[in-house]
Amino acid sequence: MSSKERPTLGGTRIKTRKRNIAAPLDPAAFSDAVVQIYLDNAGDLELVVKSIESSDLNFSRYGDTFFESLLAHLHSLDTSRCV
Repeated sequence: MSSKERPTLGGTRIKTRKRNIAAPLDPAAFSDAVVQIYLDNAGDLELVVKSIESSDLNFSRYGDTFFESLLAHLHSLDTSRCV
């Protein structure tokens, strides 16, 4: 074991590794946004679909939440006219 200091490179910077910054999952906020789009368009499904397509919601990340909220609110629609 040597008591000498180890040589260092002068004038160099040690670069830190870039890490993937993962945004936390927030399915409740996503579901609230989908419901708000539905309520803003007064339940008109064509307008709802157009608004959802033009929104910047991340469907690839919250696909399950989207279908759960969609089915929950479609269940509350008046289906007396359906056969």
